[in-house]
Amino acid sequence: MSAPFVPIDLARIAAVLDSLGQRVEKLGETLCADPALAAAYLGALQDVDFVAQHLHALAALLRADCMSTAVGDLGLEELARQLS
Repeated sequence: MSAPFVPIDLARIAAVLDSLGQRVEKLGETLCADPALAAAYLGALQDVDFVAQHLHALAALLRADCMSTAVGDLGLEELARQLS
């Protein structure tokens, strides 16, 4: 027998994604506070920012009234292309 269907609360998932995005941003800020570290790992820090932006964009998408329309409004062309 299968488990009963439990609806998924997309707003709660969006909140988790935003929280993760904030943590990733804080990590990036902490690492950027050391100029030598920031200079040595600029590419990796840009990747940290990339991840944070995408987490926030996915959260916004989950909160949208119309996800199809929201994909075009993400401002992140690569992500919009992946989701279309």
